[in-house]
Amino acid sequence: MWLTGIVTGGLSVDATLREAAEWFLRGDELGESSEWLSDADVREAEGALPSRLDAEICLELLPYILDPHGPGSRLSVMRDPTTRAARLRKRAEGAFYTPDDVATYMVKGCLDSLQDGGIPTVFDPACGTGVFLRAALRELSRRHCGEDLYCLAFECLFGTDINAWPLDASAFVLLAEILVRGPDRDTPPVELWSRLRLNLGRIDALLINPVSPNGKGEDHSQRVSLSKLFSTIKDEPTVIVGNPPYTDLGNPPHLGDLIQPFKTLQVKPLPTAEVYVAFLEQMLRLGNHKQCVGSLVLPLSIASNVGPQFAVARQLIQETPGKWRFAFFDREPQALFGEDVKTRSAILFWSKDVSSTDSVLASGPLRRWRGDGRAAMFEGISFTPINCDIRSGIPKVEGSQQATVMETLSARWDRLGQSVHSVNRMTLAEALTTGDHVVLVGNTAYNFLNVFLRPPESVLEGKPLLSENPLHAIHCATPEIAFAVYGILSSHFAYWWWHTHGDGFHVLRRFILDFPFGNDVLADHHVDFLSESGSTLWSAISSRPTISLNRGRVSLAYNPIDHTEARRGMDQMLVDVAGLNGDFVEELQRFAERTVSATTVLATEL
Repeated sequence: MWLTGIVTGGLSVDATLREAAEWFLRGDELGESSEWLSDADVREAEGALPSRLDAEICLELLPYILDPHGPGSRLSVMRDPTTRAARLRKRAEGAFYTPDDVATYMVKGCLDSLQDGGIPTVFDPACGTGVFLRAALRELSRRHCGEDLYCLAFECLFGTDINAWPLDASAFVLLAEILVRGPDRDTPPVELWSRLRLNLGRIDALLINPVSPNGKGEDHSQRVSLSKLFSTIKDEPTVIVGNPPYTDLGNPPHLGDLIQPFKTLQVKPLPTAEVYVAFLEQMLRLGNHKQCVGSLVLPLSIASNVGPQFAVARQLIQETPGKWRFAFFDREPQALFGEDVKTRSAILFWSKDVSSTDSVLASGPLRRWRGDGRAAMFEGISFTPINCDIRSGIPKVEGSQQATVMETLSARWDRLGQSVHSVNRMTLAEALTTGDHVVLVGNTAYNFLNVFLRPPESVLEGKPLLSENPLHAIHCATPEIAFAVYGILSSHFAYWWWHTHGDGFHVLRRFILDFPFGNDVLADHHVDFLSESGSTLWSAISSRPTISLNRGRVSLAYNPIDHTEARRGMDQMLVDVAGLNGDFVEELQRFAERTVSATTVLATEL
C-alpha cells in the first residue's frame, strides 16, 4: 500500500504505514486486519523505509520490488552471501523474473499478429508479479486509446500463479499503472485492487481445462475450467503470453490429474520431468479456437535438447496449424534475462485462426549482443522461413541462403559417422599417448570448435593435474584421413553447422556423427587436398595452444580463428562437394565474423 501510494503520487515519501493503509482504504477503519500489528512492529518496519525515493523509477521497478523472493542472484550473492538462500529458492522454483523490455517485445509481437482489430483477452498462466500483464495493459491502452483503462484491465487481463503473494503483488502493480495513467476516479484504491484481484487465480496452471463450446468446460477431479476459475471469461483467451517456471515436476499431490492431458509429461512421468514444455502444450490447449496468438520465453533447450519431452514438444509444434516463429539468444556477452541470470533463451511466437491448416515455421540465429545494443536487438529481430523436420531440433539459421543450405544438407545421405571407425571418449592424459589416427574434439565450444590431434608432449610438461573432462575421440582408418577429418571440423562450415544445430556451448557426439560429409569428401580425389590442408593447419597451431587452469586442473585448446585462408579452402571444398552456391563460402566467413565480433569487441573494451 505504501509503495503504491508513493509511486502514484497519492502519498509523500515520509508517509507512515498507517497513513498508507488509510489512503488505500480512503479513511475506512483498518479493523481486524491491523489488530495483530503492534506499534513497535510498525515503527520497526517504518525504520526500514527509504527516506528518499524516485517515484518514476520505482514505478517501473515495482514488479521486481514486490518479488517475494527478495534479492537472490549470482551477482547479489557475490555482494552479499546472505542472499544465497533466496537464490537457491528461486532456482528450486524456476523463478526467473522477466525484464520489462522482453515482456513488451513479446506482447507487441502477439498483438501485431492478431487479424481481428477487436480488444483481445490476455492470459498469463504464470503471471508472477505482473510484468506481462502490465506490458499488455500499456500496449492495449496505446492501441485502443479511446477505451477506458479501468475496463481494459478488468475485462481483458487474467493471470494465474501457484502462489498467492505474487498475485496480490500483481494486483498492486496493475493498480499503480491505472492510478498513474487512467482518469481520476473517486474510488477507494482498495475497491480497484479487489476488482483486479478477481482476475488473478491461485492454481497450478497445468490443472486448467479449456472452456468448452457451451461455456462450462469439463472438470475432472483437481482440474478446473477457465470459465469456473474466472466467471467473466466466456471463451478461451485470444492472447496467451508469459514466462513459465523452469523447474522440475517434483511430486505434487495431484500428479495423475496434472499429467493426464499432456503428451510432454506422459513420455516422462517422473519428478525430474521439465515443467515448461507442458506450459507450451497448455498454450495450445487453452488458445481460442477461432483466433489465438501466443508467446513464451523458454530455455534454449526447447530447440536443441534431444530428450523425449523435447522431441514430443517439437512434434506438437510441427503438427499444430499456425505460424511459428523462434528467436534465440546466447548467454554471452549479455544475457536476455540480464547479467544476474546467465541463460541461453528462446522466445517463441504462435498465431493461428480458422483458416490455418498447416504449421509454418520460421527461425533465426543464436543471437549474441552487447548490453548497449539491447534496444536495437529487439527492433532488428527478423525470422527466416524454414522447411524441415524439427523433431530432432529447431535449426538456428539467418537468411534464405542459410535456410536453403541447411535443407539441402539435411537431405544428404553422407554422414561423418559412416566414414570413421568409431567416436568414443578420452581424457586429456590418454590423448597424450594416443595414435596419430585419432582426432580429438572438446566437449564444449564458443567462438571456435576445439579440434586437435595428439598434442606435443612438451606442451603439458610439468603440469601433472590435467583436466578429467572427457574429449570426443574420433578414430580414423589412417593418419591421412585423421588430418582430413581434423581439417573438416576446423572449417567455418563445421562451426556454422554446430552453431545451427546445437546450443552454442556443448559439443555432442551426435554433432560429429551427423556432420553431413563423409565418404564423399574422404574419397581418394578429395582426401589428399583435405589431408594436406589439415596437416598444414595443425603444423601452424600445434605449438601454440591455449592452456587454461580451472580448479587446479589444466585444459588445452587450439584456436584456428586466425587461419582464415586455410579454413576458407576447406569451406570451398565442402561447398563444391555438396553442389552448393559458391557464394556460401562468403556467407560462412560473414557468419563467423558476426558471431565472434560481439565477444571480441567486449573483451577488448574490458
